[in-house]
Amino acid sequence: MRCKQLKRRAAVVTAFKKPLEIKQVEIPRPGPNDVLIKNIACGVCHTDLHAAHGDWDVKPDLPRIPGHEGIGEINPPP
Repeated sequence: MRCKQLKRRAAVVTAFKKPLEIKQVEIPRPGPNDVLIKNIACGVCHTDLHAAHGDWDVKPDLPRIPGHEGIGEINPPP
């Protein structure tokens, strides 16, 4: 039996120096040694903005969901 893939809304960088787009994205399935965190809040700081603008020589892969200073709670496994 296959489980339905769950989705969430996220602000996504789809192109450098362009506005973020609100999109439906798939929630990744955790592996056997992983946990899934329900994100409650996450700030976007200057590090994220520099990455979204492509300001550095090493550019992040796109699309990208910015934010690396989040707070959340561990979800029980499905």
